[in-house]
Amino acid sequence: MIALPSTSSQFARWAIAAFLSSVLLGANQFLFGSFGAFGNGPTDLPAVVPLAGAAVGLFAVLLLILAVALTGFSIRARWIARSASSRAIAAEEPTDIRYQLDPPRNEPVSRRIRLVMGAGFVAAMLAVIAIGVVNIYVWNPLQKAPGLTLDEIYAAMNAAGELQFDPFAWVWAVFWPLTAVVFALLLASSSLANVITVRGTLAAGFALLSLAIGLHWLAGFSMGMGLADTFYVGGGDAASPGLLLNIVGQLLAVAALFLAIAPRRTNAGRLPEQTTRVVTN
Repeated sequence: MIALPSTSSQFARWAIAAFLSSVLLGANQFLFGSFGAFGNGPTDLPAVVPLAGAAVGLFAVLLLILAVALTGFSIRARWIARSASSRAIAAEEPTDIRYQLDPPRNEPVSRRIRLVMGAGFVAAMLAVIAIGVVNIYVWNPLQKAPGLTLDEIYAAMNAAGELQFDPFAWVWAVFWPLTAVVFALLLASSSLANVITVRGTLAAGFALLSLAIGLHWLAGFSMGMGLADTFYVGGGDAASPGLLLNIVGQLLAVAALFLAIAPRRTNAGRLPEQTTRVVTN
């Protein structure tokens, strides 16, 4: 038997998830210059990326407001509960009258669903890697040196001694697909069938995808610096696909945070005969 979670703790968990998400999105807005929402954005998609950046910034502000409001609700709910408890003690009434519900019996996730989720995360990871690699070696160079072909860009980098083998990009491109495959194999394992949940799987999968996308900048660091030193431009990402990929990674991180921290739905709707009434004098 377990007691129903208090209203105060539920509000607190929602507030923590909202606050951490707001901090994450706000930090990325600062690091990536609001994705061109308040400055010079990418020229290949001049409206899409700044608009997406502005939307993410507004979302971060709304999450912060929500976190503050939920924190207030949590404090108020705890104060009300303590006041009620104090009145009950003063009146010598029962101090703990509640329903305790049986813990929900989670049915094991079927093998078919686990295989579909695993395959979906592997496919998503491969898509992330494909977009990231093409962005590093094709889209971003073309955006950094407009008017030049890809062959001309690489020839200029080679002449300047800036075209060198970059192990970080290839480690990134190999490590994360292998991680996704291992994750899918763990989902398919029958020995873990009783502990795997859809919510936990989504949280872990979204976190892995977000980490892979978040480290995309490290994979393209050497190439970006080579372009910067050759053409005297900034070393950051300038192509829209890379910037949009980063935004997707942030939203995946927010989803993972809420899935991991926010309280789950309870079985409070069960009928009284399905509960055990506990009265403490």
